[in-house]
Amino acid sequence: MIHSDSNGRAPQQASAIGQILLDDHPEVLSQIQMINMTSRDLELIAKLRPVVVSQIDRITSSFYEAILDVDSLKQTVTKFTTVERLRQTLSNHLIEMFEGKIDSAFIEKRLKIAMVHQKIGLPPKWYMGSFQNLLNTLLQIIHEQSGILLETEGLREAVTKLLSFEQQIVLEAYENQNRLEEQQAKAIIEYQALHDELTGLPNRRMFHQALSQAIERYREEPTPFAVFVMDIDRFKLINDSLGHTYGDRFLQEVSNRIRECAEGYPVTIARLGGDEFTLILENCEEPSLAAELAGKLVKAIEVPYRLQNNDYYVSASIGIAIYPTHCASEEDLLKNADTAMYEVKKNGKNGHQFFSPVLDEQLLLRIELESDLRKAVQRQELELYYQPQFQTGSYSMIGIEALVRWRHPTKGLLSPGVFISIAEETGLIYEIGTWTLHEACRQMKEWHLAGGPLIPVSVNLSSRQFHQSNLVAYIREILQETGLEPQYLELEITESMMMDAAVSAEILRELDEFGVKISLDDFGTGYSSLSYLKQFPIHKLKIDRSFISDITRNASDQAIVATIISMAKHLNMEVIAEGIETKGQLDFLTENSCQEIQGYYFSRPLPAQEVEAAFFTPYRLDHTWTTFREV
Repeated sequence: MIHSDSNGRAPQQASAIGQILLDDHPEVLSQIQMINMTSRDLELIAKLRPVVVSQIDRITSSFYEAILDVDSLKQTVTKFTTVERLRQTLSNHLIEMFEGKIDSAFIEKRLKIAMVHQKIGLPPKWYMGSFQNLLNTLLQIIHEQSGILLETEGLREAVTKLLSFEQQIVLEAYENQNRLEEQQAKAIIEYQALHDELTGLPNRRMFHQALSQAIERYREEPTPFAVFVMDIDRFKLINDSLGHTYGDRFLQEVSNRIRECAEGYPVTIARLGGDEFTLILENCEEPSLAAELAGKLVKAIEVPYRLQNNDYYVSASIGIAIYPTHCASEEDLLKNADTAMYEVKKNGKNGHQFFSPVLDEQLLLRIELESDLRKAVQRQELELYYQPQFQTGSYSMIGIEALVRWRHPTKGLLSPGVFISIAEETGLIYEIGTWTLHEACRQMKEWHLAGGPLIPVSVNLSSRQFHQSNLVAYIREILQETGLEPQYLELEITESMMMDAAVSAEILRELDEFGVKISLDDFGTGYSSLSYLKQFPIHKLKIDRSFISDITRNASDQAIVATIISMAKHLNMEVIAEGIETKGQLDFLTENSCQEIQGYYFSRPLPAQEVEAAFFTPYRLDHTWTTFREV
C-alpha cells in the first residue's frame, strides 16, 4: 500500500501504485497500466492541496461545465440525482486526493464515483472530456499561483500524472462494468436456454442433458436410476376455464409441491412443457424407493388449489421406467415411462405405474387406434346406441340416452371406454361429440315424426364442447338443422366442467333460457362444491353407477344414495339412477323414492332399429306396456 507517513515522508518509489490496483481489486483493475509516480510527485501534490481547497468550486465547475451545455446529458443526470450532489462528491474526492495519500480505500471511492456516472448513463467519452477540463483548470491555477507556490518545478507533471491515473481507473471501471454486464447477459441467456421460464425448473434440453449424464454415470458405476413422467390430470380444464394467468399460477404451485416432495431424494426435476413434468431419481436400487416418491407426489398434487376464491382439485398420473431394467437407451426410457403414465390415465388416473412389456403392446394398439380414429367419422364408422330410461312404478319410458360406439373395420364394435380417452387427448373429441349430438337429435326427431313418444334424448357433452365460446349458438344450430325442439334435448355434463363458477353459470343460464335441460352426470364422484347446485340451473342429478353396484350390501352406498335422492327432492330437481342390474337394487331405489332409473335390468344400450322395434312400434300400437324386462 503506497502512502505518505505522518511526517510527510513517502516511499522513495511510488511506482507500485498500479500494483495496488492489481492486488486489492484484481477483478476490476487488472488492465490498468501502472503509473510511475515518485515520492517527489506525491509531496508536490500535497503542497498544492491548500490551493485546491480554496478554489474547489472553480475546479469542480470545470469538470461539469460540459454537462450543463448539453441538454440530453443534463437530463440524464437530473433524472437520477442533481449536479450539485455530484459536485460535492467530486469536491470531497479531490480534496482527499491532494493530500498525497493514495491507498486502496481511495481507489475504491474513485471507482464508486465512476460507477455512479456510468449507471446514470453518462458515456465515457464525456467523462474523459471532463477530466481534460479538470486538468486544464488545475494547470491554469498552478500558472496563476506560481508566485505564491514556493516549488512549482515538476508540479505540472505530477498533477498530469495523477489525473492520468484517475482517468485509467475510471476507464477500467467502465470497461469492467461492460464486461460484467456481458457476463451477466451471457449467464442469463445460458440459464434461460436450460430452464423453464415459468417455474424455474430445468427444461427439456437440460433434462436430456441430465439423462445422458445419468446413463454415462451408470457405465462407470452400475447403479439403477428411475425416470418419472408425470402429467397433471384435468389441468386443461383449469387453463380453459380460468385462463392462462391462473393456469400459470397453478403450474407454479404444482412445481413448488414437486420440489417439496423431492427434498431429501437424489433427484432432478424438469418441466418438459404444459403440465408435463419429469424426474430422474438416482441410486434407485430398489423400485420401492421410486414407488415411495411417486406416492408422495400423488398425495401432494391432489390437495386442492385455491384459485379465484374457489378450491380446484386435480390429480397426477405418473409413469416410471427403471434404467437399465426397462430399456437400454434414453429414447426408450422416456417412451416406456410415458407408456406407463398413459396406463395410469386409462385406469382412472391419480396414481403411478411401473412400465412392463405388456404396456408396450398396449401402446402399439393405442397408436393404431388413434390413427384409425382420425378417419372414423369420415368413413361413417361411428354408431349411436340408445338406452331407455324409465319411471319407477309405471315403468313408462321417460327418456333415452344416446351412447356412441365405434364399429372398427377389423376389431369389431368398440365401446367408448376404448377410444374416448384417445379422442380427448388428440382433440378428436370435439368432432366425435358434434357428430354424436347431431345424430342423436336427428334420430329423436325422426322417432317423434313417426309417432313415437315425445320424450327427450340425453347426450353427454364433452368438456371441449361445453367450454367453446359459442355453445348456445352451436346447440341452436344443431337443433335447427335436425328440427328437434329444445325441450327434447337433455345435455349431460360433469361436475369437473363447472370449475369456473362464473363462466359455467352464464353458459348454463343461456342453455336454460333456450329450453335445453341440464343433467349432472356421475354425481357424487367429482370435486365440485354442493353450492353449485343452488347456483346453477341444473334440472337433474344422475347417481353414478359406482354407488349402485353394491347398494344392497354396502351401508355407506345406501346412505349416499338416499341422501342424494332426498337432497334433489328438496332442491326441486329430478334424480335418476344408472347401472340398475338387479331387482334388489331396483327395490332399494323405489323404496327411497328414486322415480327415474336406467340400466341392464330393463334394457342394455341398443341400436336405433332395435330400440324402435322393441319400444316405439309397440307404443304406436298401444301407448302402454309393462314387459320391459323381457327386452
